[in-house]
Amino acid sequence: MLLRIVAAAAVLGAALTLTGCQGTTTAAPTPVQSTDLTSSDGGFDQHAVVGVVLLHAAATPGTTSGGVALSDRLHDDLTAAGFRPDVRVAGASDPATDQRTALRALVRAGAKAILVEAADPSALTGEIQVAHDAGVVIVALGDPLPASGTGGDGVSADYRVQGMDSDAATAARATAVVESLQRGEKPTGD
Repeated sequence: MLLRIVAAAAVLGAALTLTGCQGTTTAAPTPVQSTDLTSSDGGFDQHAVVGVVLLHAAATPGTTSGGVALSDRLHDDLTAAGFRPDVRVAGASDPATDQRTALRALVRAGAKAILVEAADPSALTGEIQVAHDAGVVIVALGDPLPASGTGGDGVSADYRVQGMDSDAATAARATAVVESLQRGEKPTGD
């Protein structure tokens, strides 16, 4: 009888051990703690990685840029604010695919917030869902990322920085949004 009890305990222990070994299904980092328990909304380390996914044109200084490309301006402003920016610019030939790849890589790299200027917002739905599942806050730059999906409020950006008069204003507003999120505050405005 004692032998059966020991054997049953060993089988039960092995089953519990195997059950506990199941990991997450994605290569996502630990989620950011949400303050309202319904979405990812900040509260991360000041020196966190902040991802930026831009269109090809953002790498070239425009007429309102003061000679500095938006990609460089965002990198510099986020760095000055104490973050570790990881800026990715999509190629001109297939920007939607490049942006999907960049979003996945930034989530794997542990970005806590990602600013996205989408080439094709509907093409990013899956990547935005993975980012949300990982607790990453998504901020749309310019055009909104449309909500889609069947549960809750759908899959969309958590926040939006609308287009400004200049690249400097866009970069400053985007940096202010990330700073608010870092403090665990809901950004005001957009």
